Amino acid sequence: MTLLAATALISGAASAQEATLPTPDAKTIGMGGVMMTTLSGSHAIYNNSATAMFQRSPSQISSSYYGQGSFDYYAVSGSCRLGSENLIQAGWRQYLRERGNSDMAVDLGYSRRINDRWAVGIVARYLHLSRPEISADALAADLSIAYQLPLENLGSYSALRAGAKIANLGAYLNDTDYILPMDLTAGVALDTFLSDAHEITVGTDLGYYFYPKGVRGFQMSLGMEYNLMQLVQFRAGYHYGEQRYYYPSYWSVGCGVRILHLRLDFAYLFAPKETLLHNTYSLSFGFDF
Repeated sequence: MTLLAATALISGAASAQEATLPTPDAKTIGMGGVMMTTLSGSHAIYNNSATAMFQRSPSQISSSYYGQGSFDYYAVSGSCRLGSENLIQAGWRQYLRERGNSDMAVDLGYSRRINDRWAVGIVARYLHLSRPEISADALAADLSIAYQLPLENLGSYSALRAGAKIANLGAYLNDTDYILPMDLTAGVALDTFLSDAHEITVGTDLGYYFYPKGVRGFQMSLGMEYNLMQLVQFRAGYHYGEQRYYYPSYWSVGCGVRILHLRLDFAYLFAPKETLLHNTYSLSFGFDF
């Protein structure tokens, strides 16, 4: 759930002017918004915090810029593994809009590996809205779970991953018409090495916004990634959104480069002109250590 997703839904006709944006993570965006099973992305805390326990690197620092017309969205996050079973995460996001609108969120997360196949995560969030007509604060939490199963006799090495998250359990602290949109998302992905140099990942997410009543609707993401020698990645995906004002449909493409411990990812969305996601792109940069 991104910052705008947590703040944009307001009752009445004004809500039709807002949209629910995908995660700022360029790797996830390039795969159509598949985020429940994404490994080695830039912002697990904004995707599925439990999956960070299955990443190869024990710690990382990442930043992203998300451009959408006159809207600017910045995100920074980091994670650190404590032993083999515990991981802590932190993140900061700011969403700048025209006419002096500025929203900010701070996230703190904790993930724990239950065994070789299961992990769980929890993320607590403080959200602050600063707009000409209102200033408001909110507290919320995300609960997530991840599963990974190695598969034998399928390529050089393969793994089946699954994950789920219930997002934005909380409310605003002061009296306001703004409402936190709550949703439940689950996904599955297959990752396989065709050889030592060629890796293919395909995945899908299914989600449903169930609160508030006025924006209930279904979402689906389909995406794939081709990884050449763990150096260069090419991605493509499609995202279907039942309600175009809040979560419109779009196609996406993306690419990435890994050089030693450095990551650089780019994604671009192809969305209808009448939606706020038209000509949107994301650039993520990170360091794994």
